Amino acid sequence: MWFNKKENKSTDRYFTEEWARKWKQSINNSADYKRKGKSWNAPLILKFNPVPEHLQKEEAIGFFLSLKYGECTELRFARISDTDISDVILTADEETWIRLIEEKKDPTSAIMKGRLKLEKGSLLLLSTQKKAATSLLETAPVYKKSKQKREFVERIKKRKAEDSTHNQFKTAKNGLDLDSYPMQLFQKAKKFGIWNPADIDFTSDREQWRKFADDEKEIIIHLSSLFIAGEEAVTLDLLPLIQTIAREGRVEEEIFLTSFLWEEAKHTEFFSLFVRDVIGYQPNFESYHAPFYKKLFYDQLPADLTQLNTDSSPLAQIKASGTYNMIVEGTLAETGYAAFSKMLNENNLLPGLQEGIQKLKQDESRHIAYGLYLINRLLQDNPDLKLPFENHLEELLDDATNIIHEIFEPYEVVPFGLEKEWFLNYAIKQFQLRTNKLGIF
Repeated sequence: MWFNKKENKSTDRYFTEEWARKWKQSINNSADYKRKGKSWNAPLILKFNPVPEHLQKEEAIGFFLSLKYGECTELRFARISDTDISDVILTADEETWIRLIEEKKDPTSAIMKGRLKLEKGSLLLLSTQKKAATSLLETAPVYKKSKQKREFVERIKKRKAEDSTHNQFKTAKNGLDLDSYPMQLFQKAKKFGIWNPADIDFTSDREQWRKFADDEKEIIIHLSSLFIAGEEAVTLDLLPLIQTIAREGRVEEEIFLTSFLWEEAKHTEFFSLFVRDVIGYQPNFESYHAPFYKKLFYDQLPADLTQLNTDSSPLAQIKASGTYNMIVEGTLAETGYAAFSKMLNENNLLPGLQEGIQKLKQDESRHIAYGLYLINRLLQDNPDLKLPFENHLEELLDDATNIIHEIFEPYEVVPFGLEKEWFLNYAIKQFQLRTNKLGIF
């Protein structure tokens, strides 16, 4: 066995440093894995999404394993930096990892069923190591009476029970607070947010596009790639925040957030229409997504928002809003829109794209305004969150500025007069405007 009774009394918690140490020892003591894993030589990350709180305290995203010739040479907490050196990244939530370990399930089968996500690596290659992967999980220490699992299950049961019933309806008892700030934003959304991406005329854009030089097309495709994925990301990741606000009975805020989600969906549609009607084909947009962009949009944004599914504490809410509203929307998106507008207006280019971006900016201004309202409310009620929130934003701002460096790195001279210094200065200015309004830093 991988652990004896005496050892098991010391802890019954999965995914700790002690658990990882036992697993490494178990792998290297397994004759079955030595035989089945003798040709599997790859660094591997078992990643968590959302990241459990005890792993967040370790600044970990999961576990890193270095597998060589049927042995495990390293097994430790995985950091975000490890994603660059890993050949395979498998992602699931905490409950799924526990079930896979306890039930000794085949990882490739779990991928096919959608329970496990292959974030990096080849499914075809992984399938050739199916027996080794199964043997690897079979060596993992199992805590059948895990307190961690019991707590997780009870938490989910409680939340489901709370979500399935209503104690009262605010509009029936007291009516809506029609003068509240969220309802004011909702009125503006109904007045200024009613526009249809499909109504925008891209005829002139198409004609101009044909005349662009290759490097001019390249920079527009590059910038578009950041918005295409970014708008889809915020559309996908907003729902946990809406559910959290709804569970708290803040119906006015929830009403505004319905327009918020609808507008993000329109933004996603707009860029897809631009690609179809102007560019005319589907470029490999993902090739423009460099490491810091992926860190923020592929990992941090969904992790901070989906964390709300299991942790709706004020700290989790303020971190989610900080990532979404302060950094992704308030700093990067605002800067990108401004850069696009500057580039296109000064050169009298792509009127359809200009029109759409102007509409997007109007929508985003309401989204950011709500984010600041939410953050301010949380800070007013929980002043002790100020320091951890500032630390969170500081880390994210570093990533945001690195994304800007990544954008300009491939170019010696950027077409249309776009300059990195202007881009950086604008981004920092946007960030400072919001922090000054909140009275932080």
